[in-house]
Amino acid sequence: MIRPQLGVVRSEISLRAHPRAFFFVLVVGGASLFVAAEAVLLGTVSSFETPEVGRRLLALDAGDPRLQHRLGQAYKDTDPSEGLLHLRRATELSPASRLYWSDLELACESRSDTQCVDQAAEQLARLCPMVPSYHWLMADYYLRTNRLDVALQEFRRLLELDPKYATATWGSLQALQKPETIFQEMLADNRDAKLRVGYVDFLSDQGDHDSAYRIWRLVAADSRPFPFSSAAPYLQRLIDLGRIKEAVNVWQDLERLGIVKTLEANVAPRISPASAPALRAAGRAPALAGGATPPEAEGLPNEKGNLVFNGDFEQEPLNAGFDWRAVPTTYLAVDFSAPGAYRGAHCLRVDFTVSRNDEYEPVYQIVPVLPRHAYTLQAFVRSQDITSDSGPCLRVSDTQPGGFPDAVSEITVGTTPWHSVRLSFSTGPHTRTVRLSIWRPRSRVFPTEISGTSWLDAVTLHSEPAK
Repeated sequence: MIRPQLGVVRSEISLRAHPRAFFFVLVVGGASLFVAAEAVLLGTVSSFETPEVGRRLLALDAGDPRLQHRLGQAYKDTDPSEGLLHLRRATELSPASRLYWSDLELACESRSDTQCVDQAAEQLARLCPMVPSYHWLMADYYLRTNRLDVALQEFRRLLELDPKYATATWGSLQALQKPETIFQEMLADNRDAKLRVGYVDFLSDQGDHDSAYRIWRLVAADSRPFPFSSAAPYLQRLIDLGRIKEAVNVWQDLERLGIVKTLEANVAPRISPASAPALRAAGRAPALAGGATPPEAEGLPNEKGNLVFNGDFEQEPLNAGFDWRAVPTTYLAVDFSAPGAYRGAHCLRVDFTVSRNDEYEPVYQIVPVLPRHAYTLQAFVRSQDITSDSGPCLRVSDTQPGGFPDAVSEITVGTTPWHSVRLSFSTGPHTRTVRLSIWRPRSRVFPTEISGTSWLDAVTLHSEPAK
């Protein structure tokens, strides 16, 4: 009831009249006290640093796994054996805690207790079978304790869960197993073709190019597809190192697997034995009549007489390998699928968007060729409002220093319809590849600045018959 007293309003609640309210207040108050006590205990458990404090707390509640775990950590530097006992007790009290098992595993390893490490690792694997880091720790530990078979099992499981561990895995196994053995043990049955190609690239990046190529042959024999980007670094490294025969073999494997799209015009025909010797001399002959391929010519390019890949620009270039590549260039715009082609649906268009007197080489392709051999390059070009007397042209350069002199076609200036341009050149004794490019040299005659548009299509490179 409410009673006025000296101008003060006082509210009274009869607990007899409201027993349920009284009980509610007790419950809420008790729960609040319990939560507060737990919070204080948790803070104390997580913050104490010395074993003395931990032992006093443990006397209050020896069955608390948090206290046992923290005390084990506190003993780590002063008394590792005692600390191990408490860490083990924490896992017994809370067997589902991966934190406790993980710390126990580390402590056992520091004590070289193999049996304890195995037990903790196996329990972690059961609790967290999909966590890659635990499989990595187990595999690494098995390696360091000379248990290669179980280590390989863990590495296999690790790569199934997360291929990002691949490079670290190959590095761990590199000194212990031969590359072919690693491939057979780890990857022969793995359906991730991208991972298999990644191992090839790893070996190549480590400088083991012979092993990398042998593994590539095993990967290429499998028809499972993978993205071109997986093989591109390995292919580029082969080109950069001058291992052209291997690079061409890889390129042809990519074509065969459908990873590099090959137009019908690029399919190689068979040639007669009479025409093979000149090609064979450089190790680059197409298949002979009857299906036989000379051993010295195996795996070298052969594109129906035309050595330029995608010379009609009918597919988007890969910007890698033996396809066209674009060089990012200021003041130029390059379109590989421009309409109005000389033949087919697409052609290459280059716009000189800002009038300047600069040297440009916006597009090029690396083409494998024969040493000591003669070639003829032909293409169709047209132009619109090309200013300057130094217009765009085609240039062929030896990729080897001190090779044959650059071969340059006639330039295109002004406005012209589609017309043919040609050039001939002979390769040097060490030439294995040439760089075919669109080139605009700087002008020395007024007006020097260049602007306007140029188109290119139907680019072919043919080997001249040996004399």
